[in-house]
Amino acid sequence: MASFFRMLFVVSLAPALGCGLFPSSEDPVPTPMTGSFSQHPVRVNSVGYVTDREKRATIVLPKDVAALPDKMVEVRDAAGSLVWTGMAEGPTADSSTNATVYIVDFTAFATAGSFNLAVPSLKAGDGSAATSATFRIGPDVFRDVLMRSMLGLYGQRCGSAVNIDLNSEHWTHAACHLGDASQKFLPSIMMDTIKPSLAGWHDAGDYGKYVTNGAFTVGMMLQAFERFQPTLSALELPIPEKGGALPDYLDEVKWELDWLLTTQGTDGSVSFKVTAQNFEGNVVPEKDGSRRFYTDISTAATGDFAAVFAQAARIYRPYDSALADSYLAAARLSYDFLKASATIKPNLDMFGTGNYDSGSGDFDNRAWAAAEMWETTGEDAFLVDFEGTPKAPKAVADNFDYGDVLNMGSFTYILSARPGRDQTVVDAMTASVLASAERLATRAGGAAFGRAIENYWWGSNGAIARTAMNLATAAVLSPADAPRYNDAIAMQLDHLLGRNIYDRTQVTGVGYHPPMDPHHRPSQADGTVSPWPGLLVGGPNPSVDPMAAPGTTWRDSSAMFEVNEVAINWNGALVYAAAALTPAP
Repeated sequence: MASFFRMLFVVSLAPALGCGLFPSSEDPVPTPMTGSFSQHPVRVNSVGYVTDREKRATIVLPKDVAALPDKMVEVRDAAGSLVWTGMAEGPTADSSTNATVYIVDFTAFATAGSFNLAVPSLKAGDGSAATSATFRIGPDVFRDVLMRSMLGLYGQRCGSAVNIDLNSEHWTHAACHLGDASQKFLPSIMMDTIKPSLAGWHDAGDYGKYVTNGAFTVGMMLQAFERFQPTLSALELPIPEKGGALPDYLDEVKWELDWLLTTQGTDGSVSFKVTAQNFEGNVVPEKDGSRRFYTDISTAATGDFAAVFAQAARIYRPYDSALADSYLAAARLSYDFLKASATIKPNLDMFGTGNYDSGSGDFDNRAWAAAEMWETTGEDAFLVDFEGTPKAPKAVADNFDYGDVLNMGSFTYILSARPGRDQTVVDAMTASVLASAERLATRAGGAAFGRAIENYWWGSNGAIARTAMNLATAAVLSPADAPRYNDAIAMQLDHLLGRNIYDRTQVTGVGYHPPMDPHHRPSQADGTVSPWPGLLVGGPNPSVDPMAAPGTTWRDSSAMFEVNEVAINWNGALVYAAAALTPAP
Protein backbone atom coordinates (compact mmCIF):
# COMPACT_ATOMS: atom_id res chain seq x y z
CA MET A 1 0.00 0.00 0.00
CA ALA A 2 3.10 2.13 0.19
CA SER A 3 2.44 4.38 -2.78
CA PHE A 4 -1.25 3.71 -3.19
CA PHE A 5 -2.46 7.23 -2.61
CA ARG A 6 -0.55 8.64 -5.57
CA MET A 7 -3.34 6.99 -7.54
CA LEU A 8 -5.78 9.41 -5.92
CA PHE A 9 -3.94 12.59 -6.92
CA VAL A 10 -6.51 15.17 -7.99
CA VAL A 11 -5.65 17.03 -11.17
CA SER A 12 -6.82 20.30 -9.63
CA LEU A 13 -3.97 19.79 -7.14
CA ALA A 14 -6.32 19.81 -4.18
CA PRO A 15 -5.08 17.70 -1.27
CA ALA A 16 -5.24 13.97 -1.87
CA LEU A 17 -7.20 11.68 0.42
CA GLY A 18 -5.04 10.13 3.10
CA CYS A 19 -5.31 7.48 5.76
CA GLY A 20 -2.37 8.21 8.06
CA LEU A 21 -2.66 9.53 11.61
CA PHE A 22 -0.09 11.90 13.05
CA PRO A 23 0.70 12.72 16.65
CA SER A 24 -1.48 15.31 18.35
CA SER A 25 -1.80 18.63 16.54
CA GLU A 26 -1.65 20.50 19.87
CA ASP A 27 2.08 21.11 19.38
CA PRO A 28 2.26 23.25 16.20
CA VAL A 29 6.06 23.37 16.15
CA PRO A 30 7.36 19.79 15.75
CA THR A 31 10.63 18.91 17.41
CA PRO A 32 13.43 17.02 15.66
CA MET A 33 13.23 13.25 15.83
CA THR A 34 16.91 12.33 15.59
CA GLY A 35 19.33 12.63 18.45
CA SER A 36 22.13 15.04 17.60
CA PHE A 37 20.16 17.90 16.06
CA SER A 38 18.70 20.85 17.91
CA GLN A 39 15.95 23.06 16.56
CA HIS A 40 17.05 26.66 16.09
CA PRO A 41 14.54 29.44 16.84
CA VAL A 42 15.91 31.29 13.80
CA ARG A 43 15.13 29.50 10.53
CA VAL A 44 17.46 30.10 7.59
CA ASN A 45 18.44 28.53 4.31
CA SER A 46 21.05 26.26 5.87
CA VAL A 47 22.77 25.72 2.51
CA GLY A 48 23.25 29.42 1.94
CA TYR A 49 22.37 32.64 0.20
CA VAL A 50 23.58 34.01 -3.13
CA THR A 51 25.71 37.12 -2.59
CA ASP A 52 23.54 39.55 -4.56
CA ARG A 53 20.12 37.95 -3.98
CA GLU A 54 17.60 38.28 -1.15
CA LYS A 55 18.57 37.04 2.30
CA ARG A 56 15.72 36.44 4.72
CA ALA A 57 15.26 34.46 7.89
CA THR A 58 12.28 33.68 10.08
CA ILE A 59 12.31 33.82 13.88
CA VAL A 60 9.82 31.38 15.40
CA LEU A 61 8.86 32.32 18.96
CA PRO A 62 8.47 29.62 21.60
CA LYS A 63 4.85 29.00 22.52
CA ASP A 64 5.24 30.81 25.85
CA VAL A 65 6.75 33.99 24.33
CA ALA A 66 4.36 36.56 22.87
CA ALA A 67 6.89 39.05 21.50
CA LEU A 68 10.60 39.83 21.36
CA PRO A 69 11.77 42.22 24.09
CA ASP A 70 14.16 43.71 21.54
CA LYS A 71 14.00 43.28 17.75
CA MET A 72 17.73 43.62 17.15
CA VAL A 73 19.37 40.75 15.27
CA GLU A 74 23.03 40.02 14.62
CA VAL A 75 24.99 38.20 11.95
CA ARG A 76 28.14 36.60 13.35
CA ASP A 77 30.94 34.98 11.39
CA ALA A 78 32.55 31.57 11.95
CA ALA A 79 34.82 33.05 14.63
CA GLY A 80 31.85 34.51 16.51
CA SER A 81 32.61 38.10 15.56
CA LEU A 82 29.74 40.51 15.02
CA VAL A 83 29.64 41.53 11.33
CA TRP A 84 26.15 42.99 10.83
CA THR A 85 23.17 44.16 12.86
CA GLY A 86 19.60 44.84 11.85
CA MET A 87 16.03 44.84 13.09
CA ALA A 88 13.42 42.09 12.79
CA GLU A 89 9.91 42.89 11.60
CA GLY A 90 6.91 41.53 13.48
CA PRO A 91 5.36 39.85 15.30
CA THR A 92 3.02 38.14 12.83
CA ALA A 93 0.72 35.17 13.40
CA ASP A 94 1.20 32.54 10.70
CA SER A 95 -2.03 30.60 10.23
CA SER A 96 -0.37 27.83 8.21
CA THR A 97 1.75 26.76 11.20
CA ASN A 98 0.04 28.45 14.22
CA ALA A 99 3.41 30.06 14.97
CA THR A 100 4.23 33.64 15.91
CA VAL A 101 7.08 34.84 13.73
CA TYR A 102 9.37 37.74 12.94
CA ILE A 103 11.04 38.29 9.58
CA VAL A 104 14.69 39.28 9.28
CA ASP A 105 15.82 40.83 5.99
CA PHE A 106 19.61 40.95 5.81
CA THR A 107 19.88 41.27 2.04
CA ALA A 108 22.20 44.25 2.44
CA PHE A 109 24.85 42.02 4.01
CA ALA A 110 26.80 40.57 1.07
CA THR A 111 30.11 39.40 2.52
CA ALA A 112 31.14 35.91 1.46
CA GLY A 113 31.75 33.36 4.18
CA SER A 114 30.03 31.21 6.82
CA PHE A 115 27.72 32.82 9.35
CA ASN A 116 24.83 32.41 11.72
CA LEU A 117 22.11 34.80 12.75
CA ALA A 118 21.53 35.54 16.46
CA VAL A 119 18.71 37.22 18.41
CA PRO A 120 20.22 38.54 21.67
CA SER A 121 16.85 39.18 23.33
CA LEU A 122 15.64 35.60 22.75
CA LYS A 123 17.49 33.11 24.91
CA ALA A 124 18.34 29.50 24.26
CA GLY A 125 18.13 26.89 27.02
CA ASP A 126 21.67 27.64 28.23
CA GLY A 127 21.02 31.37 28.45
CA SER A 128 22.90 32.27 25.29
CA ALA A 129 21.34 34.19 22.40
CA ALA A 130 19.01 32.16 20.19
CA THR A 131 20.68 31.45 16.85
CA SER A 132 20.22 29.90 13.43
CA ALA A 133 21.94 26.99 11.75
CA THR A 134 25.20 27.95 10.07
CA PHE A 135 24.81 29.15 6.49
CA ARG A 136 27.11 30.34 3.72
CA ILE A 137 27.00 33.46 1.57
CA GLY A 138 28.63 33.35 -1.84
CA PRO A 139 27.94 33.50 -5.58
CA ASP A 140 27.82 29.72 -6.04
CA VAL A 141 26.06 28.29 -2.98
CA PHE A 142 23.55 26.17 -4.94
CA ARG A 143 25.99 24.27 -7.15
CA ASP A 144 26.18 21.41 -4.65
CA VAL A 145 22.38 21.29 -4.43
CA LEU A 146 22.24 21.07 -8.22
CA MET A 147 24.79 18.27 -8.33
CA ARG A 148 23.13 16.29 -5.53
CA SER A 149 19.64 16.65 -7.00
CA MET A 150 21.04 15.19 -10.23
CA LEU A 151 22.62 12.38 -8.20
CA GLY A 152 19.18 11.79 -6.74
CA LEU A 153 17.95 11.01 -10.25
CA TYR A 154 21.01 8.90 -11.06
CA GLY A 155 20.25 6.88 -7.94
CA GLN A 156 16.78 6.16 -9.38
CA ARG A 157 18.21 4.46 -12.47
CA CYS A 158 16.54 1.22 -13.47
CA GLY A 159 18.14 -1.57 -15.49
CA SER A 160 21.74 -0.96 -14.48
CA ALA A 161 23.99 -1.06 -11.45
CA VAL A 162 24.27 2.25 -9.58
CA ASN A 163 27.15 3.37 -7.37
CA ILE A 164 27.40 6.66 -5.50
CA ASP A 165 30.35 7.68 -3.35
CA LEU A 166 29.88 10.94 -1.50
CA ASN A 167 31.46 12.33 1.66
CA SER A 168 32.88 8.95 2.72
CA GLU A 169 29.47 7.29 2.30
CA HIS A 170 28.55 4.71 -0.33
CA TRP A 171 25.24 3.70 -1.89
CA THR A 172 24.85 0.94 -4.43
CA HIS A 173 22.36 -1.36 -6.09
CA ALA A 174 22.88 -4.01 -8.72
CA ALA A 175 21.26 -4.11 -12.16
CA CYS A 176 17.51 -4.50 -11.71
CA HIS A 177 14.31 -5.29 -13.61
CA LEU A 178 16.16 -6.83 -16.53
CA GLY A 179 13.07 -8.84 -17.54
CA ASP A 180 10.93 -5.81 -18.41
CA ALA A 181 8.33 -6.04 -19.81
CA SER A 182 5.45 -8.30 -20.80
CA GLN A 183 3.01 -7.18 -23.51
CA LYS A 184 0.17 -9.23 -22.04
CA PHE A 185 -2.00 -6.16 -21.33
CA LEU A 186 -1.18 -4.16 -24.47
CA PRO A 187 -4.45 -4.27 -26.48
CA SER A 188 -2.60 -4.44 -29.79
CA ILE A 189 -0.52 -7.44 -28.67
CA MET A 190 -2.25 -9.30 -25.80
CA MET A 191 0.55 -11.85 -25.72
CA ASP A 192 2.77 -12.68 -22.77
CA THR A 193 5.92 -11.88 -24.71
CA ILE A 194 8.76 -9.63 -23.62
CA LYS A 195 9.56 -6.39 -25.39
CA PRO A 196 12.70 -5.00 -23.71
CA SER A 197 11.95 -1.93 -21.62
CA LEU A 198 15.20 -1.20 -19.84
CA ALA A 199 16.67 2.09 -18.60
CA GLY A 200 14.63 4.97 -17.17
CA TRP A 201 14.26 6.16 -13.58
CA HIS A 202 12.22 4.49 -10.88
CA ASP A 203 9.42 6.97 -10.53
CA ALA A 204 9.27 7.50 -6.78
CA GLY A 205 9.52 5.41 -3.63
CA ASP A 206 8.33 2.44 -5.67
CA TYR A 207 9.91 0.83 -8.75
CA GLY A 208 7.31 1.64 -11.39
CA LYS A 209 8.01 3.74 -14.48
CA TYR A 210 5.28 6.09 -15.71
CA VAL A 211 5.31 7.84 -19.09
CA THR A 212 3.37 11.00 -18.23
CA ASN A 213 5.38 11.76 -15.11
CA GLY A 214 8.65 10.66 -16.68
CA ALA A 215 8.10 12.82 -19.76
CA PHE A 216 7.01 15.75 -17.63
CA THR A 217 10.23 15.45 -15.61
CA VAL A 218 12.34 15.27 -18.77
CA GLY A 219 10.46 18.27 -20.17
CA MET A 220 11.31 20.39 -17.13
CA MET A 221 14.94 19.33 -17.30
CA LEU A 222 15.27 20.02 -21.03
CA GLN A 223 13.69 23.45 -20.56
CA ALA A 224 16.24 24.03 -17.79
CA PHE A 225 19.01 23.13 -20.24
CA GLU A 226 17.71 25.61 -22.79
CA ARG A 227 17.41 28.39 -20.20
CA PHE A 228 20.65 27.75 -18.29
CA GLN A 229 22.84 25.94 -20.79
CA PRO A 230 26.18 27.53 -19.78
CA THR A 231 25.71 26.18 -16.26
CA LEU A 232 24.27 22.78 -17.11
CA SER A 233 26.47 21.93 -20.07
CA ALA A 234 29.52 22.36 -17.81
CA LEU A 235 28.08 20.42 -14.86
CA GLU A 236 30.25 17.41 -14.01
CA LEU A 237 28.47 14.43 -12.52
CA PRO A 238 29.94 11.20 -11.10
CA ILE A 239 27.96 9.00 -13.51
CA PRO A 240 29.30 6.21 -15.76
CA GLU A 241 29.03 8.37 -18.90
CA LYS A 242 31.07 11.23 -17.39
CA GLY A 243 33.30 12.97 -19.90
CA GLY A 244 31.66 11.56 -23.04
CA ALA A 245 30.47 13.35 -26.16
CA LEU A 246 27.34 14.58 -24.42
CA PRO A 247 27.33 16.90 -21.42
CA ASP A 248 26.91 14.83 -18.27
CA TYR A 249 23.55 16.49 -17.65
CA LEU A 250 22.19 15.35 -21.03
CA ASP A 251 23.63 11.87 -20.47
CA GLU A 252 21.52 11.52 -17.33
CA VAL A 253 18.39 12.83 -19.05
CA LYS A 254 19.06 10.44 -21.94
CA TRP A 255 18.75 7.51 -19.54
CA GLU A 256 15.08 8.37 -19.14
CA LEU A 257 14.64 9.10 -22.85
CA ASP A 258 16.04 5.65 -23.65
CA TRP A 259 13.30 4.06 -21.58
CA LEU A 260 10.55 6.28 -22.96
CA LEU A 261 11.43 5.08 -26.46
CA THR A 262 10.59 1.52 -25.45
CA THR A 263 7.00 2.52 -24.65
CA GLN A 264 6.21 3.62 -28.21
CA GLY A 265 4.33 1.24 -30.48
CA THR A 266 4.95 0.87 -34.20
CA ASP A 267 1.89 3.05 -34.90
CA GLY A 268 3.16 5.87 -32.65
CA SER A 269 0.85 5.12 -29.72
CA VAL A 270 2.49 5.11 -26.29
CA SER A 271 1.86 2.77 -23.38
CA PHE A 272 0.86 4.56 -20.20
CA LYS A 273 3.32 2.86 -17.85
CA VAL A 274 5.54 -0.14 -17.15
CA THR A 275 4.94 -1.53 -13.67
CA ALA A 276 4.04 -4.64 -11.73
CA GLN A 277 0.35 -5.19 -11.17
CA ASN A 278 0.75 -4.08 -7.55
CA PHE A 279 3.37 -2.17 -5.60
CA GLU A 280 6.50 -4.08 -4.73
CA GLY A 281 7.61 -5.21 -1.32
CA ASN A 282 10.16 -3.30 0.71
CA VAL A 283 13.24 -4.67 -1.04
CA VAL A 284 16.25 -3.28 -2.88
CA PRO A 285 15.69 -2.95 -6.65
CA GLU A 286 17.61 -6.07 -7.72
CA LYS A 287 15.61 -8.20 -5.26
CA ASP A 288 12.26 -7.17 -6.70
CA GLY A 289 11.00 -10.26 -8.50
CA SER A 290 7.60 -8.87 -9.50
CA ARG A 291 6.62 -9.40 -13.13
CA ARG A 292 6.23 -6.10 -14.92
CA PHE A 293 3.95 -5.19 -17.81
CA TYR A 294 3.24 -2.56 -20.40
CA THR A 295 -0.22 -1.13 -19.81
CA ASP A 296 -2.82 0.12 -22.24
CA ILE A 297 -2.00 3.13 -24.42
CA SER A 298 -2.95 6.72 -23.58
CA THR A 299 -3.21 9.87 -25.70
CA ALA A 300 -1.98 11.93 -22.73
CA ALA A 301 1.15 9.77 -22.63
CA THR A 302 1.46 9.94 -26.42
CA GLY A 303 1.25 13.74 -26.39
CA ASP A 304 3.87 14.07 -23.66
CA PHE A 305 6.10 11.61 -25.51
CA ALA A 306 5.87 13.64 -28.72
CA ALA A 307 6.62 16.84 -26.81
CA VAL A 308 9.79 15.65 -25.09
CA PHE A 309 11.23 13.94 -28.15
CA ALA A 310 10.66 17.09 -30.19
CA GLN A 311 12.47 19.00 -27.43
CA ALA A 312 15.25 16.44 -27.32
CA ALA A 313 15.69 16.56 -31.11
CA ARG A 314 16.73 20.21 -31.05
CA ILE A 315 18.70 20.08 -27.79
CA TYR A 316 20.79 17.00 -28.63
CA ARG A 317 21.40 18.01 -32.27
CA PRO A 318 24.59 20.01 -31.65
CA TYR A 319 26.11 16.94 -30.02
CA ASP A 320 24.72 14.04 -32.10
CA SER A 321 22.75 14.80 -35.26
CA ALA A 322 21.87 11.14 -35.93
CA LEU A 323 20.43 10.80 -32.44
CA ALA A 324 18.49 14.02 -32.93
CA ASP A 325 17.07 12.72 -36.22
CA SER A 326 15.87 9.56 -34.49
CA TYR A 327 14.24 11.60 -31.74
CA LEU A 328 12.40 13.79 -34.23
CA ALA A 329 11.22 10.75 -36.18
CA ALA A 330 9.83 9.26 -32.96
CA ALA A 331 8.11 12.56 -32.12
CA ARG A 332 6.51 12.79 -35.58
CA LEU A 333 5.23 9.23 -35.41
CA SER A 334 3.51 9.85 -32.09
CA TYR A 335 2.22 13.25 -33.16
CA ASP A 336 0.63 11.70 -36.24
CA PHE A 337 -1.05 9.08 -34.05
CA LEU A 338 -2.29 11.83 -31.74
CA LYS A 339 -3.75 13.85 -34.61
CA ALA A 340 -5.61 10.82 -35.93
CA SER A 341 -7.02 9.81 -32.53
CA ALA A 342 -9.70 10.97 -30.17
CA THR A 343 -8.91 10.94 -26.46
CA ILE A 344 -7.86 7.50 -25.26
CA LYS A 345 -7.95 6.77 -21.54
CA PRO A 346 -5.94 3.68 -20.61
CA ASN A 347 -7.70 0.70 -19.10
CA LEU A 348 -5.78 0.17 -15.86
CA ASP A 349 -8.26 -2.14 -14.15
CA MET A 350 -5.62 -4.85 -13.77
CA PHE A 351 -3.16 -2.55 -12.02
CA GLY A 352 -2.97 -1.25 -8.47
CA THR A 353 0.09 0.91 -9.09
CA GLY A 354 0.11 4.68 -9.56
CA ASN A 355 -2.28 6.50 -11.87
CA TYR A 356 -0.66 9.55 -13.40
CA ASP A 357 -3.43 10.15 -15.92
CA SER A 358 -5.08 13.53 -16.34
CA GLY A 359 -8.68 13.91 -15.25
CA SER A 360 -9.22 16.85 -17.62
CA GLY A 361 -8.67 15.09 -20.94
CA ASP A 362 -5.60 15.51 -23.12
CA PHE A 363 -5.89 19.01 -24.62
CA ASP A 364 -2.90 20.20 -22.55
CA ASN A 365 -0.75 17.27 -23.69
CA ARG A 366 -1.66 17.97 -27.31
CA ALA A 367 -0.87 21.67 -26.90
CA TRP A 368 2.53 20.95 -25.37
CA ALA A 369 3.34 18.53 -28.20
CA ALA A 370 2.33 21.10 -30.83
CA ALA A 371 4.44 23.83 -29.25
CA GLU A 372 7.56 21.67 -29.10
CA MET A 373 7.08 20.32 -32.63
CA TRP A 374 6.74 23.87 -33.95
CA GLU A 375 9.76 25.16 -32.03
CA THR A 376 11.89 22.30 -33.35
CA THR A 377 10.73 22.25 -36.98
CA GLY A 378 9.26 25.69 -37.67
CA GLU A 379 6.44 24.02 -39.59
CA ASP A 380 3.29 26.12 -39.70
CA ALA A 381 0.91 23.22 -39.13
CA PHE A 382 2.20 22.75 -35.60
CA LEU A 383 1.85 26.46 -34.84
CA VAL A 384 -1.75 26.36 -36.05
CA ASP A 385 -2.37 23.37 -33.80
CA PHE A 386 -0.97 25.15 -30.75
CA GLU A 387 -2.72 28.47 -31.26
CA GLY A 388 -5.98 26.73 -32.10
CA THR A 389 -5.95 24.30 -29.17
CA PRO A 390 -9.27 24.11 -27.33
CA LYS A 391 -9.13 26.20 -24.16
CA ALA A 392 -6.78 28.50 -26.04
CA PRO A 393 -3.34 28.40 -24.44
CA LYS A 394 -3.29 31.89 -22.96
CA ALA A 395 -3.66 31.50 -19.20
CA VAL A 396 -0.55 30.43 -17.29
CA ALA A 397 -1.18 28.59 -14.02
CA ASP A 398 0.78 29.51 -10.90
CA ASN A 399 0.71 25.88 -9.84
CA PHE A 400 0.97 22.96 -12.25
CA ASP A 401 2.18 19.38 -12.39
CA TYR A 402 2.09 16.29 -14.61
CA GLY A 403 -1.72 16.43 -14.71
CA ASP A 404 -1.78 19.87 -16.37
CA VAL A 405 1.17 20.43 -18.70
CA LEU A 406 -0.23 23.42 -20.58
CA ASN A 407 2.40 25.67 -18.99
CA MET A 408 5.13 23.57 -20.58
CA GLY A 409 3.99 24.36 -24.10
CA SER A 410 3.20 27.95 -23.17
CA PHE A 411 6.72 28.60 -21.89
CA THR A 412 8.23 27.22 -25.09
CA TYR A 413 5.86 29.26 -27.26
CA ILE A 414 6.24 32.54 -25.43
CA LEU A 415 10.06 32.40 -25.38
CA SER A 416 10.41 31.33 -29.00
CA ALA A 417 12.41 33.49 -31.39
CA ARG A 418 10.62 32.02 -34.42
CA PRO A 419 8.49 34.36 -36.56
CA GLY A 420 4.84 33.77 -37.35
CA ARG A 421 3.16 33.77 -33.94
CA ASP A 422 -0.26 35.41 -33.55
CA GLN A 423 0.56 38.67 -31.77
CA THR A 424 -2.77 38.66 -29.95
CA VAL A 425 -1.93 35.28 -28.42
CA VAL A 426 1.62 36.39 -27.66
CA ASP A 427 0.41 39.53 -25.87
CA ALA A 428 -2.19 37.66 -23.84
CA MET A 429 0.26 34.96 -22.81
CA THR A 430 2.99 37.46 -21.96
CA ALA A 431 0.58 39.29 -19.70
CA SER A 432 -0.45 35.99 -18.12
CA VAL A 433 3.15 34.91 -17.42
CA LEU A 434 3.98 38.27 -15.87
CA ALA A 435 0.82 38.29 -13.78
CA SER A 436 1.63 34.81 -12.51
CA ALA A 437 5.18 35.85 -11.60
CA GLU A 438 3.89 38.92 -9.79
CA ARG A 439 1.47 36.82 -7.74
CA LEU A 440 4.19 34.32 -6.87
CA ALA A 441 6.76 36.97 -5.97
CA THR A 442 4.24 38.91 -3.88
CA ARG A 443 3.18 35.80 -1.97
CA ALA A 444 6.79 34.79 -1.38
CA GLY A 445 7.71 38.21 -0.06
CA GLY A 446 4.76 38.28 2.32
CA ALA A 447 4.83 34.67 3.54
CA ALA A 448 6.19 33.75 6.95
CA PHE A 449 8.54 31.18 5.43
CA GLY A 450 8.86 32.49 1.87
CA ARG A 451 6.52 30.04 0.12
CA ALA A 452 5.09 31.35 -3.14
CA ILE A 453 2.25 28.77 -3.03
CA GLU A 454 -0.30 29.09 -0.25
CA ASN A 455 -1.78 25.62 0.08
CA TYR A 456 -0.41 22.17 0.92
CA TRP A 457 -1.09 18.79 -0.67
CA TRP A 458 0.72 15.62 -1.69
CA GLY A 459 4.04 16.71 -3.21
CA SER A 460 3.58 20.43 -2.69
CA ASN A 461 7.34 20.74 -2.09
CA GLY A 462 7.69 19.93 -5.78
CA ALA A 463 5.29 22.72 -6.67
CA ILE A 464 7.30 25.15 -4.55
CA ALA A 465 10.40 24.35 -6.60
CA ARG A 466 8.42 24.39 -9.86
CA THR A 467 7.38 28.02 -9.42
CA ALA A 468 10.92 28.74 -10.61
CA MET A 469 9.75 27.98 -14.14
CA ASN A 470 7.11 30.72 -14.08
CA LEU A 471 9.49 33.16 -12.43
CA ALA A 472 12.45 32.46 -14.71
CA THR A 473 10.25 32.78 -17.81
CA ALA A 474 8.93 36.12 -16.57
CA ALA A 475 12.50 37.28 -15.91
CA VAL A 476 13.27 36.82 -19.61
CA LEU A 477 10.11 38.62 -20.69
CA SER A 478 10.65 41.55 -18.31
CA PRO A 479 14.38 42.07 -17.65
CA ALA A 480 13.67 45.09 -15.46
CA ASP A 481 11.79 42.84 -13.04
CA ALA A 482 14.26 39.96 -13.25
CA PRO A 483 15.93 40.74 -9.88
CA ARG A 484 12.57 40.55 -8.10
CA TYR A 485 11.68 37.27 -9.79
CA ASN A 486 15.08 35.73 -9.12
CA ASP A 487 14.75 36.74 -5.48
CA ALA A 488 11.44 34.87 -5.40
CA ILE A 489 13.16 31.76 -6.80
CA ALA A 490 15.75 32.12 -4.05
CA MET A 491 13.02 32.25 -1.43
CA GLN A 492 11.59 28.95 -2.67
CA LEU A 493 14.99 27.34 -2.23
CA ASP A 494 15.26 29.01 1.17
CA HIS A 495 12.04 27.33 2.23
CA LEU A 496 13.04 23.90 0.98
CA LEU A 497 16.51 24.16 2.50
CA GLY A 498 15.63 25.10 6.06
CA ARG A 499 13.62 28.30 6.29
CA ASN A 500 10.55 26.39 7.41
CA ILE A 501 8.72 25.45 10.58
CA TYR A 502 10.91 22.37 11.00
CA ASP A 503 14.36 24.02 10.76
CA ARG A 504 15.20 21.14 8.43
CA THR A 505 16.01 20.83 4.77
CA GLN A 506 13.64 18.75 2.68
CA VAL A 507 16.36 17.15 0.54
CA THR A 508 18.22 14.03 1.66
CA GLY A 509 21.91 14.59 2.32
CA VAL A 510 21.69 18.36 1.91
CA GLY A 511 21.98 21.11 4.52
CA TYR A 512 20.98 21.08 8.18
CA HIS A 513 19.09 18.07 9.58
CA PRO A 514 17.90 16.63 6.25
CA PRO A 515 15.30 13.85 6.00
CA MET A 516 16.68 10.58 7.31
CA ASP A 517 13.76 8.21 6.77
CA PRO A 518 12.10 8.89 3.40
CA HIS A 519 9.53 6.58 1.87
CA HIS A 520 11.99 5.18 -0.66
CA ARG A 521 12.54 1.47 -0.98
CA PRO A 522 16.31 1.54 -1.64
CA SER A 523 16.84 3.75 1.41
CA GLN A 524 14.61 1.59 3.57
CA ALA A 525 15.94 -1.78 2.46
CA ASP A 526 19.67 -1.36 1.77
CA GLY A 527 20.85 -1.52 5.37
CA THR A 528 22.72 1.81 5.31
CA VAL A 529 22.04 4.50 7.90
CA SER A 530 21.85 7.47 5.56
CA PRO A 531 19.17 7.55 2.86
CA TRP A 532 20.13 7.84 -0.79
CA PRO A 533 21.22 11.44 -1.36
CA GLY A 534 19.69 14.31 -3.31
CA LEU A 535 16.01 13.37 -3.06
CA LEU A 536 13.31 16.00 -2.40
CA VAL A 537 10.53 14.69 -0.14
CA GLY A 538 6.89 15.62 -0.66
CA GLY A 539 6.37 17.80 2.42
CA PRO A 540 3.33 18.78 4.50
CA ASN A 541 0.00 17.30 3.45
CA PRO A 542 -3.03 18.23 5.59
CA SER A 543 -5.04 15.28 4.32
CA VAL A 544 -3.19 13.09 6.82
CA ASP A 545 -4.27 15.22 9.79
CA PRO A 546 -7.03 17.71 8.92
CA MET A 547 -7.12 19.05 12.48
CA ALA A 548 -3.50 20.22 12.42
CA ALA A 549 -2.17 23.49 11.05
CA PRO A 550 -1.50 22.47 7.43
CA GLY A 551 2.13 23.49 7.35
CA THR A 552 2.97 21.27 10.34
CA THR A 553 1.87 17.93 8.91
CA TRP A 554 5.23 16.68 7.61
CA ARG A 555 7.01 13.94 9.54
CA ASP A 556 10.30 12.26 8.72
CA SER A 557 8.93 8.73 8.61
CA SER A 558 9.07 6.17 5.83
CA ALA A 559 5.68 4.88 6.98
CA MET A 560 4.10 8.23 6.14
CA PHE A 561 4.36 8.04 2.39
CA GLU A 562 1.79 10.83 1.96
CA VAL A 563 4.36 13.34 3.25
CA ASN A 564 7.78 11.67 3.01
CA GLU A 565 7.84 9.89 -0.34
CA VAL A 566 10.17 11.07 -3.11
CA ALA A 567 9.38 11.47 -6.82
CA ILE A 568 11.28 12.34 -9.98
CA ASN A 569 8.97 15.23 -10.93
CA TRP A 570 9.81 16.91 -7.61
CA ASN A 571 13.51 16.38 -8.21
CA GLY A 572 13.26 17.70 -11.77
CA ALA A 573 11.71 20.89 -10.42
CA LEU A 574 14.48 21.20 -7.82
CA VAL A 575 17.07 20.83 -10.58
CA TYR A 576 15.44 23.68 -12.48
CA ALA A 577 15.30 25.99 -9.45
CA ALA A 578 18.91 25.31 -8.43
CA ALA A 579 20.14 25.78 -12.01
CA ALA A 580 18.36 29.14 -12.23
CA LEU A 581 20.60 30.53 -9.47
CA THR A 582 23.85 28.71 -10.23
CA PRO A 583 26.33 30.67 -12.35
CA ALA A 584 28.33 29.12 -15.15
CA PRO A 585 31.79 28.09 -13.95
